Amino acid sequence: MNQSQPLISIVLPVYNVERYITEAMDSILKQTVQDFEILVIDDCSTDNTIKIVESYNDNRVKVIKKEKNKGLIHSLNLGFSLAKGKYIARMDGDDINELERFEKQLHILETYPEIITCGSWIKYFGGHDTVIKHCEKHDAIVAQMLVKCPMSLGCCMLRTSAVRAFSFNNDKVHVEDYDFWSRIAWNGKLYNIQEVLYNYRSHESQVSSLYKDIQVEGDMEIQLFLFKKLEYDENKYTDTFLKKFLLKQEHIKVEALELFIDWQKKIVALNKKNRVFETKELKTILNQIKRSIIYNIYFTNGFKEIDKKWRTQALFKLPIKDFVYVAKMKIKEKTNFLFKQVLSKSFYDF
Repeated sequence: MNQSQPLISIVLPVYNVERYITEAMDSILKQTVQDFEILVIDDCSTDNTIKIVESYNDNRVKVIKKEKNKGLIHSLNLGFSLAKGKYIARMDGDDINELERFEKQLHILETYPEIITCGSWIKYFGGHDTVIKHCEKHDAIVAQMLVKCPMSLGCCMLRTSAVRAFSFNNDKVHVEDYDFWSRIAWNGKLYNIQEVLYNYRSHESQVSSLYKDIQVEGDMEIQLFLFKKLEYDENKYTDTFLKKFLLKQEHIKVEALELFIDWQKKIVALNKKNRVFETKELKTILNQIKRSIIYNIYFTNGFKEIDKKWRTQALFKLPIKDFVYVAKMKIKEKTNFLFKQVLSKSFYDF
């Protein structure tokens, strides 16, 4: 083990996580790979977090105490700048690693030099038990960015030489990881191991619980940034126009629906020319977006002020495949309703 230049630098930002930090630290120190340093970046904790960390008698544990509370993004940038390892592994102070996480991620990064980031599936625990199954390969991951954050930073191991030049953006508070992926994805391959290697603790004080509205708006800005890589006409397809559809919250006109469908066709054509996204993956994502919008229009009343007349007019503006989709779903919906009515009547007759 080379103490002067460890193989892995674990960047572990902490703030008032005394209840969880022991489990987090133990899940690092018991890894099947032991060549690492742990950079604990303390954002001025007021509890016993650092006292607990300093109780570990291990010279690989290095505590960096910030003089002022400056937030997670500052801690991440500081940790990445101090990392000495060939690889950087992220970890949060309230989460738990599977004990073979580092070994399995190292194998991918050492075997495939074109891969600059290796993540995995994650499992939520504490509040609810859910497994988030991120896409495996780069093309699918990049396409997924058009609708959501495609990797969980806390469970990722990154090639230091490939990401050192990038910093986390202070203007992207609460969506800093999503923004980070949207910028580094064009400098190497992203990959997710198809198994749970990281356990994410769910509790009410987390960013995802407290700042949901801010995250939604931040996500939308990143998605528009990615779509704009295709260089469509932003005067014709404005941000305000596209947000109406992507957020599915505002009143729209039939003509606007036609224009949105036209925008999607333009996106596909431009991608063939610019080759920003893999064609098949892009078409899949665009179809998902369109079907989600159509479902909201015809089956959930997701858009405001849409009446029956509007829906009828809009139906005949849809591409034939989407027209058939709505027709089949409506038939299924009507059949299920009638079936329930028959069952209900039969029950009371009995």
